[in-house]
Amino acid sequence: MQDVSSHQTLAATLSFPVRAYEVGPSGRLSPLVLLDYLQEAAGVHARALGVEFPALPTGPGTWVLARLRVEIACLPEHGDEAVVETWPSDEDGLRAYRDSIVRDGAGAELARATTEWLVIDPARRRPARLPPDVLSISRPDRARALAPAVELEPTAPAAVEAEDHFRVRRADLDRVGHANNVRFAEWALEGVPDAWADGHTLTAIDIRYRAEAVHGDTVRVEVGPGEKPGAFLHRLTRAADGFLLALARTSWTEP
Repeated sequence: MQDVSSHQTLAATLSFPVRAYEVGPSGRLSPLVLLDYLQEAAGVHARALGVEFPALPTGPGTWVLARLRVEIACLPEHGDEAVVETWPSDEDGLRAYRDSIVRDGAGAELARATTEWLVIDPARRRPARLPPDVLSISRPDRARALAPAVELEPTAPAAVEAEDHFRVRRADLDRVGHANNVRFAEWALEGVPDAWADGHTLTAIDIRYRAEAVHGDTVRVEVGPGEKPGAFLHRLTRAADGFLLALARTSWTEP
């Protein structure tokens, strides 16, 4: 992986070689690994900009992903290259937004993504206003990677067609002891019936994160039809008490 970001760079570009263990039965990159690439690129650029751990009055803050939206045109094959260009795109005082475009080594577009981030005050265990070191970051003057999308509703899906359960393992945890955000995407996708997933290709995923999951939790995934043909709605809750952890929307097409 090549890191070409710096403190003076408004956008960072990172290149990821697609390895054999990152592709699925189709021979193409797993969508979950694509999300890992996006997460890594965001972290590397935040570090280069000096805001990996934003400075709060109570100490270093922690970034938490609040929403992730990705639209996939094509996934690269083993031996190809995935090049992620990422940049801070907006902020509203409480939330910081980051956009990304993924291309192959020849420059053909593979995917687009937008992410919404909160800074958590570990001492208070709640979101904080964006601190000055984040607010002072310059943003490129360019269009957003994706247009705004309708917010996911906590009541979705209205009709449940499939249900599954997943226990949070130690291997699922990030450095702050919560289930990594990509694991939520994995559980949402695993909840889709095999008969559908085996005959279709994921083209978009939209996840609204509502609460953390920790080691030992069991996550219930409920899946039902989306608003349009080829779409699903997903609700992820803590099985012990029904507490809402995340909502997701996925879109699929025939290969």
